[in-house]
Amino acid sequence: MRSSVTAAAFGITLLAASGVAFAGPNDAILLPASIPDRAELALRPESVEQLTKVARQVDAILSEAVQDLGLTLTVSDRSRDIPSDDTLVERAHDSWLISPRVSLEGSGVRLRIVAVAPGQNVLRERTQHVDAPSLEVRANVMMRDVVHSFQAGSGSTAAHAEPEPVLDSEAPRSQGRAVLALNSAVVGGYVGFSLQHASGSDDARLTYPLVALGTGIGLGASMLVADEWDITLGDAWFLSAGAWWPIASGVLLAKSYNVQREDRYVYGLVAASAGVTLSAAALSMKPMSEGGAVLTHSGGAVGTLLGGLTEMAYRGSTELTPERGMGYGAGLGVLGAGALATQVKVTSSRMLLIDLAASLGALTGAAAASPLLLVREKESVGRNRLWLASIATGTLLGGGIGWLSTRVGGQAAANEQPAAMPYFGMEPADRSRGTRSFMSLGVQGLW
Repeated sequence: MRSSVTAAAFGITLLAASGVAFAGPNDAILLPASIPDRAELALRPESVEQLTKVARQVDAILSEAVQDLGLTLTVSDRSRDIPSDDTLVERAHDSWLISPRVSLEGSGVRLRIVAVAPGQNVLRERTQHVDAPSLEVRANVMMRDVVHSFQAGSGSTAAHAEPEPVLDSEAPRSQGRAVLALNSAVVGGYVGFSLQHASGSDDARLTYPLVALGTGIGLGASMLVADEWDITLGDAWFLSAGAWWPIASGVLLAKSYNVQREDRYVYGLVAASAGVTLSAAALSMKPMSEGGAVLTHSGGAVGTLLGGLTEMAYRGSTELTPERGMGYGAGLGVLGAGALATQVKVTSSRMLLIDLAASLGALTGAAAASPLLLVREKESVGRNRLWLASIATGTLLGGGIGWLSTRVGGQAAANEQPAAMPYFGMEPADRSRGTRSFMSLGVQGLW
């Protein structure tokens, strides 16, 4: 027994020695992504769990990134405590040592990568605020920057173990340039079209040149704005919501109030000017996320639908085009949703799921109440109103269910239980107790 223990110990020692012997400058030890201490940041349990999931995702991304850079990967122990700088330098004798760190910051995370090259005592560091959709791309770029910075400076020797200044790997400037250019060009063309019709002229020899001129001015203005300010995708789509839904609101309201045809487009132009002004004022306070931009567009769409349903229900008829209700709904919907988008944090994927749930709710409401329309009697105002109310109720319930089912951690998680879910059960009859069989139906969850 003693001889077998001695042999095992000798084998383990031999394996450890062989690992050191074969370690080379292309070997890389990737430490698990470190997360801040819960007590230090006073994080809620769900926030800690969310941060742990992001850390695991960073581990997987950087494992592939390290190997893509031509390094031989060795995964270290699974402790997620933040190592000290001295510890990193001491362990980086014969191989690269890479220590990623993640922490929550706003609607995204702060990713920091600290690395030491073999045989050096200089720490290289890259850090950036990263949103969830761009985590993989930015992590790969940051890992490449860290390794290449060592290779570029390999000819110089480090005199001491002072870390280099922290460099923030910036995302490309004005990522929303293309979206802003497209929407500005189309709005500019609409401006030229509106001005030509407001003059009372329908001459095509003026229409197309004015539309082309407006398109060019809008495109040029968008390029100047994108060069002067950092316009993100969220900012660009938020500005587009501040233009298109007010245009629809102004034109629909002008048509519903029987404004002359040549003046209707001017109403849309005035409404768009007000909408873009409010959007720009909101963006001057803080940048807009992509989820906030989707929320603003969703508010305009849902407001248009509910406004139209409200007018048809008020008149008790489904034969008319509810232009006035749709106009008020589009304007109020985009205004309310835009104000809400500046106060809440939501991801674009979550908003799309909520929109899908609201759409399915509207279809379900229409289908459930469709028997009210399949009667042989003359059209009834009461039946029409019940059918329209069913659509509106289904829309609101669908959106509410979509919000509840995706609220865990700001997005739906496949391995987590939903916050609320329906249940159904049946209890058989018990003759000994004299009870009958019965069914139970309800909703259970966390409230």
